[in-house]
Amino acid sequence: MAARKKEDPAQRLRQELMAIAMGEKAYPEYGKNGEEMMQLPSLATRMKAMEMLAKLLDAPAAEPAPRVVLVDDIP
Repeated sequence: MAARKKEDPAQRLRQELMAIAMGEKAYPEYGKNGEEMMQLPSLATRMKAMEMLAKLLDAPAAEPAPRVVLVDDIP
């Protein structure tokens, strides 16, 4: 059995959002009679994906919180 390379969830999310934003990700939609049709994302869905990508890219990386040291003897 081949070992799977662990994929970064944040990277996977960026890839999926990019595919939606670029209109490349198709999803099934069903008609009245149950027939399946593959649909591309609407303009509103693509814009929302772009907004989410911008927020994701603007978010700071997982940096450690700054360390705070309290001192008793202030002159």
